[in-house]
Amino acid sequence: MKIGVYGSAAGGIGSSAREAAREVGKEIARLGHTVVTGACPGLPQEAVLGANELGGECIGFSPAFDRETHVSRDNFPVDGFREIRFIPRDFTYAGDSLVCRKLRNILSVSFVDCGIIVGGRTGTLNEFTLLYDLGKNIGVLENTGGITTNVIRTFLDDIQADKNRGSKIFWHSDPKAIVNDLYSA
Repeated sequence: MKIGVYGSAAGGIGSSAREAAREVGKEIARLGHTVVTGACPGLPQEAVLGANELGGECIGFSPAFDRETHVSRDNFPVDGFREIRFIPRDFTYAGDSLVCRKLRNILSVSFVDCGIIVGGRTGTLNEFTLLYDLGKNIGVLENTGGITTNVIRTFLDDIQADKNRGSKIFWHSDPKAIVNDLYSA
């Protein structure tokens, strides 16, 4: 399985959220699955580092069109990935990093079988809504801050009855349990 790990790339990320993200990566690797992220720093990179500790496979989706831009413009990591996929160089908005980040989200979410939300803000909410709209199962790692605190529940309360795409949503504060729920779904 390819499991996306989406969450805060920057900002006030607490040590407990970092540790939880790393444990998610370890559990994904322990089960022999692939960690997929937006090839960014922060909580997604913690999942990559955790997976690497157990020899896990990691694939990143960059908002850049090549490795040099990925590192120099975005200051994004390259360590820990077996592969980083870039947006097409001829993409009409390749020079607009904000548009490229949303394209990266679409490509990444389309690629995965399911996703895990760890903390996060606007970009992570975009990934959550894409996962939901595509009918993919989602794990929400509670107690990691950001949109996992209230935003996702409010969103689901407002739309779930009218627009249920078949996603199963799992809620846990235990990183191993969230991965295992998605694996068993």
